Amino acid sequence: MLAAHRFLLTRLPGVYFHLRNVGRKVVGTRRNQRRLFAELVRPGDLVFDVGANIGEFTGAFRDLGARVVAVEPQPRLGDHLRRRFGSDPDVTVVATAVSDHPGEATLYCTTADALATLEEARAEGAGGPGAELEWNDTIVVPLQTLDALVAEHGTPVLVKIDVEGHEHGVVRGLASARPSVFFEVNRPGAFDVLETLAARGYGEFYVRVAERPDWVSRRPMTAAEATDWLRASTDDCDCLALAPGAGPDRRPAPAAG
Repeated sequence: MLAAHRFLLTRLPGVYFHLRNVGRKVVGTRRNQRRLFAELVRPGDLVFDVGANIGEFTGAFRDLGARVVAVEPQPRLGDHLRRRFGSDPDVTVVATAVSDHPGEATLYCTTADALATLEEARAEGAGGPGAELEWNDTIVVPLQTLDALVAEHGTPVLVKIDVEGHEHGVVRGLASARPSVFFEVNRPGAFDVLETLAARGYGEFYVRVAERPDWVSRRPMTAAEATDWLRASTDDCDCLALAPGAGPDRRPAPAAG
């Protein structure tokens, strides 16, 4: 299977990304994302998709009527995003990685999938999604902070972050605004993300098991409760930090069960 992924990604990247998008639609992933964010994102809202990859979340946010800044440092994925959304004036593709400082950095990539990370430990197989892959390519990419993106594009209502272990670096670069923050849980770094967000005034957190269309709890958790829940779970998860002061019409829908 990995050999097939590698062949398509290196020889026929357009076909690979198209098949990935079709597959995600078939299993209902995009529908689940729309349901998950329906109470958080409204038509005309601005959303940052940091680590946009093939555009799965960008597509879901556009389905909800949001304007999207899709941030993706991998050139092949950036090309795919521009082809996919090039005729959409409400999608802006930005070719950069995001961290807590501007400049340049080494991005570790794998030719067997569309994953990449700024974290050398992740690329060396220290665990997490993609640990079984061969991280056999590196490129130098530009770095921006979330604050710089806010200054250039405006303040988003939501920042989605999926950067394969560098989520804390991304969050550290956000001081000028307090949007809702949805991030992939990569342990143990996710616990630092929760601590930093709590220190910046975020007090309500929601957790979902990856790919699910709902949250695990009907009520928000504190950062400490979310940390305890995630430490006890072995599931792949995502976490939402609700924007401080969010009104009743900007809260996640209750869990289904």
